[in-house]
Amino acid sequence: MKWFVLGKYAITLFFVSLIFMGCDKFKTGEIHHKVRFTSHKLKEKRSEKDSFYSSEVLGAYITSITPRRLNARLNILMYLDNWDQQGENTHMISYVDGHDNDPNYNIYTDVDFTDNQLVEYTPILYSKDKRDGIFEQAEVTFNYLLLAPTYFSQEIELPKEYGSVKGGVLDTLTGKRIWTTNHQILCEAIFGYPNQQPWAYFFGNCDSTYLVNQDKVDHSISEEYPFGEKFIIRSNAFSPITVKMPTSGQTIEMYSTIGFDSENLIQVYAGKDNVPYTQDDVFVYAPKFWERLYVNLEVN
Repeated sequence: MKWFVLGKYAITLFFVSLIFMGCDKFKTGEIHHKVRFTSHKLKEKRSEKDSFYSSEVLGAYITSITPRRLNARLNILMYLDNWDQQGENTHMISYVDGHDNDPNYNIYTDVDFTDNQLVEYTPILYSKDKRDGIFEQAEVTFNYLLLAPTYFSQEIELPKEYGSVKGGVLDTLTGKRIWTTNHQILCEAIFGYPNQQPWAYFFGNCDSTYLVNQDKVDHSISEEYPFGEKFIIRSNAFSPITVKMPTSGQTIEMYSTIGFDSENLIQVYAGKDNVPYTQDDVFVYAPKFWERLYVNLEVN
């Protein structure tokens, strides 16, 4: 009887040890994810070609303004190794994943480029080989970053010559007028009509920066039109990086910098009457403003 009891305990201990051995076997390392948002200039000098719009369209150029603050509400922020999100072998690390059509699943993130805001994310992984915050594939080369802002928001100090003509809020301490606006107004003169704006900025695996499907024609999903009918901007301002998945007990850090160079980002033109500092003056993003956006990913 005693032998039977001891045997029962021995069997129990044997299975418990197997469980713990199994836990060790499948224990993974960790990846910490940090993203810094900045308004600093690109290290490489921007192209100055076509740096002003035609006066025949917007009136005479008046001045350029650097926003006091530059913020954004992000709808999607995601790294991918393949352009096709539905691909069998695609790996995605999603930091922000909003769903416009599902009121129960809107995960937006408000970020501040002006203050070099550092955000630590707990990402969502998408693939067929995900487990405990990493991929089972030994290493993954991320070739793309998808940035889909709901809006960019600028806080602008209006030139004193406007007085109260352009509205804004008067700062009683400084006597300056401050105007806060979303990017739709600043894109209108660029893309032709109200609320015309890029749905997303798709960085990586191209050799230039260009507009894709501005007319929003319904295309089949392909590498040329990765989001079908959506109007996007492709950008080469991102270099791919290979991330080796951490081994058991190892911790690595994926550290991203997402920049939007805000120096003289906004230009002011005299409008139809071609008289400066009047109501019809046009405030607009500088030409090819999307070339000011850039991404850098490092692994420590």
